[in-house]
Amino acid sequence: MSPQLADYPRFAWQLLRGDRAAWERSNAEGRERDIAPYLDTSRRLRVLDLGNGRLRPQYAILRAQGHEVYGVDLANRPLGSWKDVAYRLARPIYASRLGAPLGSGAGGTLLCGDVGRLPLPDESFDLVTSVAAFEHFLDVPAVLAELARILRPGGVVWAMIHLFTSPSGGHNLSFTELPLRSVPEGVDAWDHLRKRRLPFTVPLNEWRAHQYREAFMRHFELLSEYCWGREGELLLTPEIEAELAGYSRDELTCATLVMVARKPAGEL
Repeated sequence: MSPQLADYPRFAWQLLRGDRAAWERSNAEGRERDIAPYLDTSRRLRVLDLGNGRLRPQYAILRAQGHEVYGVDLANRPLGSWKDVAYRLARPIYASRLGAPLGSGAGGTLLCGDVGRLPLPDESFDLVTSVAAFEHFLDVPAVLAELARILRPGGVVWAMIHLFTSPSGGHNLSFTELPLRSVPEGVDAWDHLRKRRLPFTVPLNEWRAHQYREAFMRHFELLSEYCWGREGELLLTPEIEAELAGYSRDELTCATLVMVARKPAGEL
């Protein structure tokens, strides 16, 4: 059994135990704090959950809060593999752990679509939220141009990005550790930035934090940018740090970057 396949039972146990739900609730609470100065979240907002994922946690949370929520993801395509069936069965369990039972709250719409060509009208959304999806977008400038198109003036983007430069940024290690605390035997830490012995299993754009920053600022006013969580401090030996001298220690240990941006009233 491959290491990734062997992770599924542990991942399922974390779902049942509520570990993953606690992490998603924490994300939602952080988003609420970050956007509160710029949007009145007490009113019903029109929200896009960009790259909503197979389990759709933020989509469920936002609906339960009373917002009108749209989700866009290629994963919304109805399929019939064993994995799709497993996720379909897991969704109501996960939603209950989130405190957002399926069907609760305001209306929602799930769309299977290209994030670089959103099937949505101009200036029709108040908020775009995205959790651990931007790192998989292979044309980030096209995505950001689309977000600038569909957001109303003053609308906000809240994006949590799993950075490629972090120890788990290659998405080819155990996905059941949050944050990553160990690497498989025989594999060097930051292998994806060094020898690349492990293959990548998902699309990755390999962007660094400064590239996201520059791309966001072409369309939006950057309101806030910070590291959400760190990992790998104990894995970063002086030898590895010297080998990866082209990256700062901050880059190498920041697991997730949060960017909060606003569409200005006029063109930048």
